[in-house]
Amino acid sequence: MTKQSIKIDIVSDVNCPWCYVGDQRLKKAISATDDKYDFEISFKPYELNPNVPQTGQDRTDYFTKNYGPQFLSQIKAMNERLTEAGKADGIDFNFDKLDTVNNTFNAHRLIWLAGKCGVQARVAEALFYSYFTEALNMNDTQLLAEIGTANGIPAERLEGFFDSEEGKTEVREMEQWAQSAGITGVPAFIINDKYLVSGAQPAETFTQVFSQVAPVLEEISLSGESCGIDGNCQ
Repeated sequence: MTKQSIKIDIVSDVNCPWCYVGDQRLKKAISATDDKYDFEISFKPYELNPNVPQTGQDRTDYFTKNYGPQFLSQIKAMNERLTEAGKADGIDFNFDKLDTVNNTFNAHRLIWLAGKCGVQARVAEALFYSYFTEALNMNDTQLLAEIGTANGIPAERLEGFFDSEEGKTEVREMEQWAQSAGITGVPAFIINDKYLVSGAQPAETFTQVFSQVAPVLEEISLSGESCGIDGNCQ
């Protein structure tokens, strides 16, 4: 039986913990249904913090500036909720180590390049892990190059990449595309260029969505000669 094809564009940001959770949950759903569907997955950029300086911003200052000082009292509960959610999906969040919000434009450029090299999912997951588990700087271009090389991008493609203009226009155009599509938060999953699933949904929800949106082949009842799987042709 021919598998049905499902195209998924994942709109996310490396700074977004729920994007990491959503990505892991989607992977579970894909693994559970890969006998039914052929998946075409791509990552699209969305910067939650586009105005963060290249050197980064202290997380406390960032939250205070963007959400007000009253938000600081909510951070502990938010981190605890995310930590528990992450454990269920194999993620080890280390929020205690995170003291900086990074500018992620260069990380999105790396993800774009990874797509050109056929290793986009590997690189995206490595960036999530490096930030949320290892608390590394997602705007350290030397580190980004190392992550790219370790996850399948040829080293020669990364020589001088971050000093060039390559990928900048493409990332900005994709960000504009996401905004024009009405996406105001991430993660967002666009399925078959038509259906939008917002938020880090449970894996079971994704599998239900797959069954609803996958193109169904309707058989026209006509008799004709054919061969069965047992090799009998009649």
